[in-house]
Amino acid sequence: MQRVVLASAIAFLLLLAANGLRACPFCLSPPMTLVEEIATSDLVIIVELLKFDIIHVGKADAPISTVRIREFLQGTELTAKCDRLKIGQAFTVRQEIAGAPGDLFLLFGSLASSSPAAESTFATDTDVSQPISPNSGAIALARLETADDAPKQVQRTSLLIPELISWNSSTPVSREAIRYIKNAPAQGVPQAQRLPYYLSFLENPDPLLSIDAWAEFANSTYDDVKAIRTRLPQQKLREWIADPMMSPERLGLYGMMLGLCGNADDAAFLEAQIGVIPPTGKDENQFFRYGTDGLMGGYLLLTGVDGLKFLEQTRLKPDVPVESVHAAMQAIQFVWSYENDLIPQSRLKSSMRRLLSNNAFRSIAIINLTRWKDWECWPQLEQLFDDKRLADRATQRTIVQFAEECRKATNADGNPLENAIAASNFLTRAEAEHPELFRGVNNAEFR
Repeated sequence: MQRVVLASAIAFLLLLAANGLRACPFCLSPPMTLVEEIATSDLVIIVELLKFDIIHVGKADAPISTVRIREFLQGTELTAKCDRLKIGQAFTVRQEIAGAPGDLFLLFGSLASSSPAAESTFATDTDVSQPISPNSGAIALARLETADDAPKQVQRTSLLIPELISWNSSTPVSREAIRYIKNAPAQGVPQAQRLPYYLSFLENPDPLLSIDAWAEFANSTYDDVKAIRTRLPQQKLREWIADPMMSPERLGLYGMMLGLCGNADDAAFLEAQIGVIPPTGKDENQFFRYGTDGLMGGYLLLTGVDGLKFLEQTRLKPDVPVESVHAAMQAIQFVWSYENDLIPQSRLKSSMRRLLSNNAFRSIAIINLTRWKDWECWPQLEQLFDDKRLADRATQRTIVQFAEECRKATNADGNPLENAIAASNFLTRAEAEHPELFRGVNNAEFR
């Protein structure tokens, strides 16, 4: 469990480093939104399923679905002159579209890229001049004859027959989902203007809509979500957070959102949801809600320093289960990266230093303190490096990395800080005593 939590903490740090303005640092892997998926596809069609069959191709059976085109969402300009790709036309696709006749689906298609050499196309495997049946299953590569040696471009529109389009995926859709997609704000509209549309769909019974609405928020910047704080559904957020079955990524997002729009009563509500007394891990009836890091982040937005004291007294102390400590640490990192005027940086650094005594989080705490340029803690780290009871190889390596950055620190006059000089002296001593720790730091062969 400690290894899992440490990996999650490192992933959180990498996320902040790669994109410090993500709306929801508590939603690590949001999917592509429907608007994005449609925009990146050549063809997106609403189709009606007519029938599904299994056909024999060679020595194997293959699925084949027959569908009828109901409407185009993307690609009408490509299909304007293609009689087989018009509304009302039926065609077959080589995939299983599971459903009953009459069910509606989104069908996403892409065309082959233009080939600079125009060397091959779909044909039979023997005679190019023989016609190919859509249902024959005979698909192979054949040379294209060119009039001269110059490369020829194959126009993508020449592949606009259903059998030569790569139909990448199909998604079942309801009529409500179709209205949702067609009424969604265009991708080019500023995100802060797009987000209000998705608020009412966050907990829609249709999972396609609710997941997509959540993804719109999770893929937005924090500033965009903050810009609509007055429109966030405060009461509904409390109801959703109180649901014990709420999924972790939504729980984290909703906690952060309630922190943006809430008041003192909401702060008390979030404190109760977090738990005044942390789970001990000894009571079988106690459980940890993944997503509590977002609740703690929202709680800190409403309470500031007082909320930080609460987390210090209940989470950043010995014998607290690693999941609870991890959640508090992520909430503190969230404030540092997104709301660095909310709590004095010196107080956040002080809170992070508490984790130097925690075996599970010592290395990640040192990484954070390095990123936060907390050079004042150097004496404590040097003492930790020499303490054979606590300093394992991973801890020693992160302390060396801290010292490498600390020795560069200067004051306002450009002179080295006292701790920078001390860190430089330490590095000279440590490299002589532990050369193996420096291979990944300043040895070009291992860098």
